[in-house]
Amino acid sequence: MTAIPLAKLRSAAAYKPQGYYDACIAAGTVEGENLLLSDEAFADLRRRFTPPNIFRQSVSAAAAAAGECGAAMAGMPPVEDAEIARRLSLCEACPYLIAGERRCSKCGCFVEAKARFRTQRCPDARW
Repeated sequence: MTAIPLAKLRSAAAYKPQGYYDACIAAGTVEGENLLLSDEAFADLRRRFTPPNIFRQSVSAAAAAAGECGAAMAGMPPVEDAEIARRLSLCEACPYLIAGERRCSKCGCFVEAKARFRTQRCPDARW
């Protein structure tokens, strides 16, 4: 059993995807000022709300940069401002967005940068 102070949970929720706090509350039992979670529920929440590790993020970022360089060298036009705005609006409504960091918890990207890349796509097929 894991006990998490509710104040700590509220603070951490700012750096987690939307819905994190509510999912934690739904998965456990509130007793006083603590949330009690079974080890299984705690592990499930970590799987659902933790971005890929730094190695996977680095590999993904390197591939994105290489793809962007290749697209620029091939003469592919830059992403238009309207398309960037459309992509970002979809990210804003996405449950995987970590709003406090402006990052996607599914792929770990910084959405402001990824939305501008010609060769990149949303890992949840939203754009």
